[in-house]
Amino acid sequence: MAPGPAYNPYASKKRPLPDAPGEGGMSAGATISTSSSLLPSNFQIQPATFSQAFGDDNSIENPNFGTGTATSATNTNNTDSAPNNDPRQFHAHLQPHVLAVSPRQKGNGLLQYIKNVPIQYSTMVPDYIMSPTSCALFLSLKYHQLYPQYVHRRLSELGKDFRLRVLLVLVDVEDCANALLFLNKLGVTHRLTVILSWSEAEAARYLETYKAFDGKDASSIQKRESTNVTDQVADFITACKPFNKTDAGTVWQQFGTLAGVAQASPDELALCPGLGTVKVHRLHAALHKPFSKRAMKERKRKQQLLEETKQRLEDQKLAQQESAAVELEENEDQEEEEFDG
Repeated sequence: MAPGPAYNPYASKKRPLPDAPGEGGMSAGATISTSSSLLPSNFQIQPATFSQAFGDDNSIENPNFGTGTATSATNTNNTDSAPNNDPRQFHAHLQPHVLAVSPRQKGNGLLQYIKNVPIQYSTMVPDYIMSPTSCALFLSLKYHQLYPQYVHRRLSELGKDFRLRVLLVLVDVEDCANALLFLNKLGVTHRLTVILSWSEAEAARYLETYKAFDGKDASSIQKRESTNVTDQVADFITACKPFNKTDAGTVWQQFGTLAGVAQASPDELALCPGLGTVKVHRLHAALHKPFSKRAMKERKRKQQLLEETKQRLEDQKLAQQESAAVELEENEDQEEEEFDG
């Protein structure tokens, strides 16, 4: 025997039809009749916002939203004091190995050049988050000239968050002197690091570099110190351009010590194979030239005095030789006259 239709106890209770269709299919003055047997006594119908209606608010995910137990005055006050739509609440849930990108940056041309680090779209206040302590705001000068208040609004939204705050500026206009001067002053007053880029690829490279070096110390870009004597001597000699490590090894092998190299004359340095006149002159000047300008002037003055003294002595010696020659000729003439007489 086939089962009959299910019994509906509310079938006899018909809802009154609206007089005239309004927004949402109901008339403006239509009311919903509620019964104490169907709804709790403390149930209140509250108007829904746009975000709640279209799924942008987290409150619609609450299973108790709209029921009488979740619409008390205490819960409403707590929600007003700590709103759930604050984008800062998503900052703590970002993955550390990806470059976080704001959805407002979709369509930005620089994203196609970010290929060395993964990216992830997430709701947040800045445009890019490189680390928990660093973020970046992107600004095009062409857009800044059209909407000069945009950067002020973004900075007011950012507040004092993040320790490193980068303002990544894309210079895409020719007359940019006044705009860059304004942004430079803005960076000083709002604790921003202003970085200029002349192409989208260059801007993407800055973001990739910030993310790639996140959490690393400065040892990765510092020069490693040499441990043995040969490498230290090579670093010392190659500091004098245009010496290379081969020339440094030749000089070290020729003299054996740095003292021997420092005490060598230009002629002795020229005996080393591979050293020309320019290298010999620069190495000798680097080892004997004073560091201070005052000492250099004093040395030039003393050298000039020494040269003048030498020249004076040579002139005196030449004058003495000439006078001696004249006396000798006079004596010879006198002797010839006496011999003739």
